[in-house]
Amino acid sequence: MRNGLRILLLLGFTSCAFAQQPDCKGIQIFESKLPIYPPIARAAYMKGVFHFAVIVYPDGHSEVRFVDGPSKGAFQVFAVSGRDFLESRRYGWVTGGQHQSCSYTAEIEYRMLPEEVSSPNNFMRVTDLDLGHTLVEVKATLPTINTSVSTIR
Repeated sequence: MRNGLRILLLLGFTSCAFAQQPDCKGIQIFESKLPIYPPIARAAYMKGVFHFAVIVYPDGHSEVRFVDGPSKGAFQVFAVSGRDFLESRRYGWVTGGQHQSCSYTAEIEYRMLPEEVSSPNNFMRVTDLDLGHTLVEVKATLPTINTSVSTIR
């Protein structure tokens, strides 16, 4: 019982340390890689919404921690992909001067486009709705048929 209480208190203090950072007002993303929709997830028609706690340091790099979303089994590929995407971002402030670390919650939504969307197999659309919300959409990978196969006689 006491160990369980200690663990809960420790987790509470850890999350409070993450939450005590000021909001990231006046911050911009200066550099970022494109997120990856993992091929295995795309082939299996997987989708999901994932939340991350992001601390941005004055030098522009960040620390990212997975907070919420399906993370068991095959869904781990989304958690890893989302964390890699957010860690690739380099930030800066619109105003000059000294800045302190700040934090925000990032949400990355991975979703499949409907079948009726006509686009190539490798189609991917990334939409940054704001600093904390990114939408990654792909079309399901369709099997390709090789029509140039010749028969040997």
